Amino acid sequence: MNRRALQESEERFRQLVNNIDEVFILRTTAPYRYVYISPAVENVFGLTADEAIADPALFLSFTHPDDAEFVRKTMEEAGRAERVEVEYRIIRSNGQVRWVWTRYQQVEVAPGDPPLVAVVVTDITAQKDAHRAEASARAEAVRANAAKTEFLSRMSHELRTPMNAILGFAQLLRMDELNEDQHESVRQIIHGGRHLLDLINEVLDISRIDSGELALSIESVLVSDVLDEVMDLVVPLVATRNLTVLMPVGDVCHEHVLADRQRFKQVLLNLVANAIKYNRNDGEIRLSCSTRPNGEFAITVSDTGIGIGSEELKRLFTPFDRLGRESTGEEGTGVGLALSQRLIQLMSGRIEVASAPRVGSSFTVLLPLVKTVGPQPDEQGSPTAGAVSSTATPLVRHSQLSVVYIEDNLANVRLMEQIVARRREVTLIHAMHGRLGLDLISSSQPGLILLDLHLPDMSGEEVLRRLQAEVTTKDIPTVVVSADASPGQIRRILEMGASGYLTKPFDVEELLRWFDDPHGMEGTAP
Repeated sequence: MNRRALQESEERFRQLVNNIDEVFILRTTAPYRYVYISPAVENVFGLTADEAIADPALFLSFTHPDDAEFVRKTMEEAGRAERVEVEYRIIRSNGQVRWVWTRYQQVEVAPGDPPLVAVVVTDITAQKDAHRAEASARAEAVRANAAKTEFLSRMSHELRTPMNAILGFAQLLRMDELNEDQHESVRQIIHGGRHLLDLINEVLDISRIDSGELALSIESVLVSDVLDEVMDLVVPLVATRNLTVLMPVGDVCHEHVLADRQRFKQVLLNLVANAIKYNRNDGEIRLSCSTRPNGEFAITVSDTGIGIGSEELKRLFTPFDRLGRESTGEEGTGVGLALSQRLIQLMSGRIEVASAPRVGSSFTVLLPLVKTVGPQPDEQGSPTAGAVSSTATPLVRHSQLSVVYIEDNLANVRLMEQIVARRREVTLIHAMHGRLGLDLISSSQPGLILLDLHLPDMSGEEVLRRLQAEVTTKDIPTVVVSADASPGQIRRILEMGASGYLTKPFDVEELLRWFDDPHGMEGTAP
């Protein structure tokens, strides 16, 4: 290459490095001497190329004190290794701290020429700031999520605990001899209390979904079984409105879908209940099933009710928006459809809606179809989970039953005392603290333990853990009575060794069945 061509090549190189944001440097190894420094050094370090070339030690003086030794060693390594990369901080003359990424790479030189190292320095302060902001936002989201989870747990407990007293005492009153007016008053208390409890459950469920705390158990579910269960529950409601229910003919619904069985049933029950609630008297409800070409299975609930206008459809799944149905006199919260939609979405499904005013509405739940499944237990002729064998052991009522109740809420204690008063053969021993309860259980060896999870001195879980660890107490039926109704919590407590789980507000008659046969009720959960 002639001299002119070499000069032109060098000029093109200078134009290139002079117009990039990174600092480009050529230097010798040891002793350090800078051959070339691009003008970008002024933007990054705040000094000119001439100043840097004149004082080889100047660059190191800009290094943050905490990183100086590390950078010095890296520069020495760069003279031996083929390529080295490092991130560190610099402090500019105005006191500003910047982050830089530096890459050292050896350069091929002619034999006899001093070895050279090419250095590229990039200002990565903006990226570092973005990463820090992202990490901070992520940490804040985790904190907020944890706070929301704690709030939900506390709200569930604080709301359900007084509801337990309200509904519990009302159920006891219903068992007494009342005149017609008193009976109606008690019925209204129970009806209103359960309506409020439904609202509490729905709001907490939506909050759990929003915070990612609602765990589902996705499995293969037989659609026809769930539909049968739903219809068994709504038969009394259908009769009060003189409605005609048209069920699918044949085995069209005898297909399996991927879903959480309990939540799938909850959604279908809500849709059928709405079809009853907003239908006209002597109207129809039609249930149908079909397979979609895209691998979805559709379950449709249609009614001949008041219908929904096009503008209202846009707000259909908005929580607490009842679309003006408050004036119909029908009870509702405006939460059920919003919750149903989110539950189905969590199951990788969706809900379609078609409606017209004064004609009726159709809600279609679409879930992934399971194309091939093995024979189900009930299809093989074996007893189903809820079947009762003809050789079942008859109910045996204990001649005397001692019950230890560990609970710190006085209203709940008073309720339990009133319930026990109806069973002369039952003796109640009460403890407000976990440690006292353990002592009483150890000394009295009761036939049944009722255990709250929120205690002033120790958690109910710790009490349960200690009961299970002792040979003398691990076989005593222990029923957890708690306001925490989350499926994950219930499953975890049962796996720890609890015999059963009663969710506040609990069903008094179910509790009485525990008194009648503690061992026969083991494994019972809501």
